[in-house]
Amino acid sequence: MNIGVFAYNFKHKKTQEGLLWLFLRGYKPKVILAADSVPLNFYQSKIRVSPKGLEYIHPREIAKKLGIPYHIVAHNSKECEELIRKFDLDIGIILGARILKKQVIDAFKIGIINMHPGSLPENRGLDNLKWAILQEYKQAVSCHFISTEIDKGPLIVKREIEVYDDDTLVDVFLRLQNMELVLLIEALKIVESGKRDFKELGEGNYRKAVPPELEKGLMMKFEEYQKKYKNL
Repeated sequence: MNIGVFAYNFKHKKTQEGLLWLFLRGYKPKVILAADSVPLNFYQSKIRVSPKGLEYIHPREIAKKLGIPYHIVAHNSKECEELIRKFDLDIGIILGARILKKQVIDAFKIGIINMHPGSLPENRGLDNLKWAILQEYKQAVSCHFISTEIDKGPLIVKREIEVYDDDTLVDVFLRLQNMELVLLIEALKIVESGKRDFKELGEGNYRKAVPPELEKGLMMKFEEYQKKYKNL
């Protein structure tokens, strides 16, 4: 399979780890399509779930070391579509991207895979870790082919993670990110086997970032959530 990676053109944890996992598991990408940073114009919740103060390697440097062509390109541009066709790509993998348009999705022979850090379809949108706590969902990763609708499309594989009594939110976040990488490789093996009859995800619930009035009770809710998690 010819694989292309959507990435950010800056240092980024998921991009770095995803590229290394792909290479070391025998799925060397044919090309990296790296988009420059753009301002985010939506509300972002305040309680931190990701680690901070960590140093990462620029994806351009990783690409050079691994011998992967690296193109800085707007993901929804005509140039990006042309690169997808030039490299004769079967599969796209999202390691860093915003919402992709239909013409970009359709340029791939098979489709574009996304690893979503929430149980689909019930936990679509943003702040999935936090919404899982507030709505008492299991923490899970859903690996799916994308469609023109956010967090929808055919589901390839989904798996829940453990939540332990002594976890912090950062622990859960890192465990979800690790499961994204595990399921990415599993999904590629499934697709490589020739399976195509994947079930379409239902409508579920799309949510934006957790608003302040709900977030203020998150940590107390998290303590209760940890105690009852195994029985959810």
